[in-house]
Amino acid sequence: MSFFHFVRETFQFIMENLLDILVVTLAWLVLLVPVITMPGATMALFHFARQGCLRGNTQLRDFVDGLKRYFWRGWLIVVPYALLILLLAYDIAFFLSSERPTLRLLASVPMAIFSLLLILQSYAFVFFVRENGAVWTSVKRAFLLVASHIFFSLALLLLTLLYFLGLYVTRIGLAIIFVGPVAVAQTKGVQHLLMAGGIEF
Repeated sequence: MSFFHFVRETFQFIMENLLDILVVTLAWLVLLVPVITMPGATMALFHFARQGCLRGNTQLRDFVDGLKRYFWRGWLIVVPYALLILLLAYDIAFFLSSERPTLRLLASVPMAIFSLLLILQSYAFVFFVRENGAVWTSVKRAFLLVASHIFFSLALLLLTLLYFLGLYVTRIGLAIIFVGPVAVAQTKGVQHLLMAGGIEF
């Protein structure tokens, strides 16, 4: 199956289950307010997406089940990931703001790590749910999937960034629908690559 077929299939799945995806995304946004629920809600979103992809249709109760399952375990991957992203973003800004060319050149190091983390995130959260909260296994499997399907992974990341850019430019649904479809697309991406390799999703 080509990447374009994957995009078409994912878009069709999202449109068929749009109401559930919107409701779950709104629930996720509400649960971002009390910070303590943010990691669990994020992983519950990916649990919801995975169960939907396995079943062929989404169910709102999967989000609730995921929230119960990953309320605390979600901290194991979401918080370190977020802190790394913030730290790298600070390092990049620091080096680029320097007047010395050598220091500005050093910005390429955190930029490279930042880019790798963005690519890995496309799969890491999906694997965290698939592997029932095993952080190291999830990151390792995400890295191996990226390494073995680099062009697909880059295309998926580009699609995600274009989606965010489209929401920003058009101002359509920026605060409402921005994360649900992304979680579904990333989950569909892992499902597609594993099934293409004859591995159970």
